[in-house]
Amino acid sequence: MGKICSFFGHANLEGKASEIAPQLRQVMVDLIKNGVDTFYVGNHGEFDILSSKIACNLKTLYPEIQVIVVLCYPNELQYLKCSFTDFLMPPEIVAAPKRACIVKRNRWVVDHSDFIVSYIKYQIGGAYEIWQYAQKLKKKIVKLNTIAEIK
Repeated sequence: MGKICSFFGHANLEGKASEIAPQLRQVMVDLIKNGVDTFYVGNHGEFDILSSKIACNLKTLYPEIQVIVVLCYPNELQYLKCSFTDFLMPPEIVAAPKRACIVKRNRWVVDHSDFIVSYIKYQIGGAYEIWQYAQKLKKKIVKLNTIAEIK
């Protein structure tokens, strides 16, 4: 297995999805060329959905990649809007109380990822908190809103 990349960002892109999309796509292509073959995606906000769509579209150009949706809740599959490769729901999320599922899912995803692509604009909220967690673990983070380079 190659490397895994996941995505975290604020739920509301404030009408900037069309500006973010080309940069996000290029970052994903660069990561694929540098050994990423699995993308963990979510379905809980505009950044999640944008990341999922781009990853699924790239699968047509790079059939070797996998797009895996990491679920928080069992009924989420019916709402997904892209052609993912597979899905998973880690056991620790299944056993968690509903109000803790997203936080547990996000931590699990960071723990199991080599790269994190982030779109963080504010120093508040769950996206910012998981970005801090990824920094604490010294994950390689690509920050779209500041500079698109792998640290």
